[in-house]
Amino acid sequence: MKVSVIIPAYNEEGKILETIDSVRRALPMAELIVVDDCSSDSTGALAASQGVKVLRHHCNRGKAAALATGLRNSSGQVVAMVDGDMGSRAGEIAGLVSAVAFDGCDLAIARFSSSRGGGIGLVRTLARWGIYIFSGVKLAAPLSGQRAATRRLLEQCLPDRGGFGLETELTLNALRRGYRIREYPTNFVHRGHGWKLEGFMHRGRQFIDVLGALLRGGRQWRRQ
Repeated sequence: MKVSVIIPAYNEEGKILETIDSVRRALPMAELIVVDDCSSDSTGALAASQGVKVLRHHCNRGKAAALATGLRNSSGQVVAMVDGDMGSRAGEIAGLVSAVAFDGCDLAIARFSSSRGGGIGLVRTLARWGIYIFSGVKLAAPLSGQRAATRRLLEQCLPDRGGFGLETELTLNALRRGYRIREYPTNFVHRGHGWKLEGFMHRGRQFIDVLGALLRGGRQWRRQ
C-alpha cells in the first residue's frame, strides 16, 4: 500500500531538515511532499536539497490550503500529515500510518506524550465538547495536527479553510460521514506559545477558529 506524507511548512528552516530525516527513517518507502506556504526563509530550498517533492505557494494561504495542495499532488492510498516543526519526533507518524493501513482505521490521530509552553486547555476543551455534542464521540486530542487517513476520507472531508479550526472541522466531517476514527498514543511533544502576550493572542485566534469550525460543522449535522 503506497503511503504519502504531506509536510506543510511556513518559516521552518530550523526544523525542516530534521523533520524530513525523521520521517524518511521511519517510512523509507513513503512519498514525501513538503508544501512551502510562501516562507520568507530557506525552508523550501532546504527541503529541496533533500530530494523530496517541494510545492510552493506564492502567497501565504494557511495550513488547510497547504494540505489540499499536497493531497492533489500525492498518490498514496494512505496519506499522513506532519507539521514541519516536529523535528526528530516526526517519525512517530509511522504508527498512525500502520493503524490506517492494517488496523481498520480510517483516520488515526496522534495523542501527544506531553505538552510544554503554557496554556490551560481552554481551546482543546471547546473542541472536545463541541465534537461530543454533535457526534457523541469523545476525543482526548481533537486539535492534534499529526494524523494519517485514507485518501478517500481526505478527499471528502478535508476543509478548504479553517485556520486553527482545521482539525476540528476535518474530524466532524469524517464522523458525519461514518468514518472510523481512533486516537493513538505517540511520543510527539506539543510546544505551546507560553504565557506572554503572543501566547495569549495565539490562543485567542485558536479559540475563534475552532468555534467557527464547530459552527460550520454543526450546520452540516443539522442538514442530515
